[in-house]
Amino acid sequence: MPLPSPVLPAVISRPTTSANSTPAKGHPEVECGVGTWDKLLYGNHRFVIDVQTDEAGGRSKGTAHAHRVVLPWRRQDTEPATVDVIVVSQSTGTRVRNVIVEEATRESGSLVFEAIDGPGTYFVYYLPYAMLGKPHYPQAQYLPHRPAADPAWAAVVVRSAWASGAQAELPTARVLRYEAASERDSFAPMNFTARAEELEHFRSLHAGEAFLVFPEDRLNPVSMHSELPAHWVIDGPSNSFHGTALAGEDYVVQLGLYAQKELEGVSVDVASPAGGHCVNTDGVDRRGKPWRRALNVPAGTVQGLFVVLPIPVEAAGTAHSATITIRAAGESPRNIEVTLEVAAETDPAILAGGFGDPRFLRRLAWLDSEVAQDAELVEPYTAVSVDESSTTLGILGRSLRLAESGLPAQVTSTFTAAVTATGGPAVELLDVPVRLDIAGIDWHYSPVVFTVQGPARVQWRCQWTGTKDGKSALALDLDGVLDADGAVSYRLRLSPEQNLDVPDVGLHLGFRKAAVPFAMGLGVPGGRRPETVDWTWDVATKNQDALWLGGVNAGMQLSLRDERYERPLNTNFYREKPLVEPGSWANRQEDGGQSTVRGGVALRTTENTVTLHAFSGARSLTAGQQLDFNVRLLLTPFKPIEPGKHLSKRYFHEPADPDSIAAAGATVVNVHHATAPAPYINDPLLTEGSLREYVAGCHRNGLKAKIYNTVRELTFHSPELLPLLQLDHEIFSDGPGAGHIWLQEHAGSGYVSAWFAPNVEDIAVVTTGESRWENFYVRSLQELARGEDGIDGIYLDDIAYDRHAMVRVRKVLERACSARGVDGPEIDLHSANQFTAHDGYASSANLYMEQLPYVDRLWLGEYFDYDTTDPDYWLVELSGIPFGLMGEMLEGGGNPWRGMVFGMTGRAPAVDNRPLWDFWAETGLEHAPMQGFWDPQAPVRTSHPEVLATTWLTEHGMVVALASWAEHTEEVTLIFDDAAATGARKDASISAPAIRGFQSAASYAPGEAIPIEPQRGLLLVIGN
Repeated sequence: MPLPSPVLPAVISRPTTSANSTPAKGHPEVECGVGTWDKLLYGNHRFVIDVQTDEAGGRSKGTAHAHRVVLPWRRQDTEPATVDVIVVSQSTGTRVRNVIVEEATRESGSLVFEAIDGPGTYFVYYLPYAMLGKPHYPQAQYLPHRPAADPAWAAVVVRSAWASGAQAELPTARVLRYEAASERDSFAPMNFTARAEELEHFRSLHAGEAFLVFPEDRLNPVSMHSELPAHWVIDGPSNSFHGTALAGEDYVVQLGLYAQKELEGVSVDVASPAGGHCVNTDGVDRRGKPWRRALNVPAGTVQGLFVVLPIPVEAAGTAHSATITIRAAGESPRNIEVTLEVAAETDPAILAGGFGDPRFLRRLAWLDSEVAQDAELVEPYTAVSVDESSTTLGILGRSLRLAESGLPAQVTSTFTAAVTATGGPAVELLDVPVRLDIAGIDWHYSPVVFTVQGPARVQWRCQWTGTKDGKSALALDLDGVLDADGAVSYRLRLSPEQNLDVPDVGLHLGFRKAAVPFAMGLGVPGGRRPETVDWTWDVATKNQDALWLGGVNAGMQLSLRDERYERPLNTNFYREKPLVEPGSWANRQEDGGQSTVRGGVALRTTENTVTLHAFSGARSLTAGQQLDFNVRLLLTPFKPIEPGKHLSKRYFHEPADPDSIAAAGATVVNVHHATAPAPYINDPLLTEGSLREYVAGCHRNGLKAKIYNTVRELTFHSPELLPLLQLDHEIFSDGPGAGHIWLQEHAGSGYVSAWFAPNVEDIAVVTTGESRWENFYVRSLQELARGEDGIDGIYLDDIAYDRHAMVRVRKVLERACSARGVDGPEIDLHSANQFTAHDGYASSANLYMEQLPYVDRLWLGEYFDYDTTDPDYWLVELSGIPFGLMGEMLEGGGNPWRGMVFGMTGRAPAVDNRPLWDFWAETGLEHAPMQGFWDPQAPVRTSHPEVLATTWLTEHGMVVALASWAEHTEEVTLIFDDAAATGARKDASISAPAIRGFQSAASYAPGEAIPIEPQRGLLLVIGN
């Protein structure tokens, strides 16, 4: 399947001739080309056949227009006889009804059809399909074979073994060529299979060889896993490869390894003057460490190998050689000699660090990118401070004091109650130090030793010795890390020195009750903390391993993990790859023939304390068998909110004309996928030229431009997709396959089909999330953000990677903005409500809390309920404010009145925010401090507890947003805080200016009752 240039797909139409298509060698018997037709009617593949003039001498009247044709289709699908065949006349576009499939095998098909328009060209579509399922998540199926020929016609033309006398032979139509509906759909040359006799001859020539190697042009990625391409079988394997290269490029040599017996321990070594490696077996992992693995290849399967050879700049005009050695355990190695003729002239873009035409797979080298693998700071975080004498570490607005064990003794926050600064009174979270307990074990601790790894990270270690009855029984190695954003990671490795039966290994935390009024996680939706929580592990159906407890300006998320932790899939795909159950914390045991977990979490509330016990339950500890009781804490808020900056970033979610967007009052454009500047999901570099042109237009109009780009799935337009599918599920998640027909025909099986955008014919595959693809992704962002026409940020549609990758993303984009001398970047996170059965009942804000330090804005999102949920839910689950950022609304446009209490609006242009934007400009809200109802020192409250008020202190007075959560219309009065510096007299006028679509004009005397309807509110101007 040759890869096309990254351009928009052609407009589909009824079948037409393809005389001007460019033939490509790719089928052993016929030419190959590309035609244009409606794929949804006919499928992606056809043979073009020619019916010549026939005098029909000696033929019966009924067979005058009947012709026979044998199609050399060389198919992959296992049951060709069950799939329909459609014949269409080229001259009129009429479908031929009289068609009889005499024989359909995987090698060829013989059919008889009526040449209804006489001599000329006919098209035979042999893999028609139907797109079933949901519009954006289709499940395609081939159309079943349906006999449609008229019985009388069929009786005349079909050979009968019972007929007496000779039957006239039907004339044979000539096969002109194979055509695909697009280059991307084509089976040439990698998806035509070999005939039985070809395979038999091939195997006789290579009997006794453990494996064979087929060098293949990088433009033709390996596609089939259990079949050999016909041209490999016919031409045979080779021990050499010749090609042409450009100086400065990363040349990719593609090798197809065919295992004739089970292979284990397959490795690939590269000897080249400039180095090189096979991305299947060597590289750099997502954390910047050397990565190497051996491959196992089942007998009878094909394994694509991709070797990156850096071509030195000084090699221009010379020959570059390399030797690639493939080894398998117990087998003789095989050497492939590579000779590349390096052109005298090269591409200046490649010399400048670019990648040129993506079809040449140079970007595969980005799997080893180490961009932003450092412990440097990003804004607004400050260097981690260490006071060894008090074992206290300090970060932005928070401090962590360690106990002698190395676990937290106290967490303190100085964020203000408004969450707008870090100079507030200290709030202490813990009532007692955190401890890990095992009944009957007395712990003794070594001194805590600190290591500064960089301004953004400090590590510490402590060794524990556990004694029982005065004798050493256990050892525990504690490794702790604090990052500047407030992430605290613990590895607690327990090493039994003798066999022990213990009732529990449990983590105990005690919180000050007043400090943790809210909760979210472990099945608890964001909002008011329940008095009790009883939770047990159920990873098969619940994406739950973390609980956040806190207030608006101080909090902590606790996550429980072990050494096998992998980030699960999310957003409709959780059950395809759920959480890995932590063996330490879950403690699954066989009990009475049933497998049950004994671990869980219990929360209890007393008069002044909230206790949390993460227990693992009774178990037998075996000497020498280590257990990792890993813990990750996130200390919140991460950073102060910036309400003025938030209101000044007015988003427009459509890449319309930049002049018009700027005139509407927007300041930031989100360029989504399936749009003209960026049609293909999560690979915007495929249309880099048009994207940069659009971004430049935005910049000329004073707009920032951001791009939809994440790693949850990848477009099939990426030339790297098929090579990445050869990496043994490292990059793409294993799954049931099926989905869109292209995936079935070219990827085969073992994948999870993702989003389909029919307007740009874009098909995607779900990634695993945490893999070397993060290296590629970060490097691609560096490329996208480069230069004056570089992007200003990204729009994340859920996040499939962890905080380590998120930090790198922020660094790359921030450094690019700094190099251009502009503020930024802008990163916003969208998520649909994942507190659903298919998503594992996970609150989005809790699920992505580890990434929130590096996000600027939230869009939560589809399926969230803005009308029947209470203010605590809004504050914790939706607003982002307890975590140091602000949000927006999406589902149904949101509730604009309640939204304004949190500084949130709906998504433009689906929601017309211009009237609100104009009001903000007229009243100066972008430059005014905001104090929300969650701040005890808020200057304005109302007389009703379910009508809430948020205040902006402007130069001339106040703007107050009111919103009701009451069941009925309430008459409320405003209550002013005498101690607050409001900038407005108590007897100042109160007005509600007219705001189209939001409120009608009204005015109120000081102390006058203001009617507020249910689920609605007002924006009041006081003293202006």
